[in-house]
Amino acid sequence: MSNEAETSHQLSQRQQAGSDSPPSAAALQAEIESARADLVTSLAELKEQSSPAALARRGKAAVTGFFVDEYGGVRPERIAMAAGAVVTLVVLRRWRRSRRARRMCVCR
Repeated sequence: MSNEAETSHQLSQRQQAGSDSPPSAAALQAEIESARADLVTSLAELKEQSSPAALARRGKAAVTGFFVDEYGGVRPERIAMAAGAVVTLVVLRRWRRSRRARRMCVCR
């Protein structure tokens, strides 16, 4: 879509410059080659950004940013929140397993 916008922009620039004649075949070919080169560059950047290594780096940076302040110091309140969440999950899971084990046991 941006290529269409650029093309219409270029057309309006030509019209403002006073050249009402259509562009030559060589000019059109040059625009197509330029758009193709831009597309190849964009695809290469997207491929690099979506690689597993790049995704892992971004994930690590996000997690590190959550637990570390802008000066590199540890945020103890956030570590405490994460530890509390882990402990809660472990307790709930064990409680659920024990309830399931009691229900399956037919003790008469």
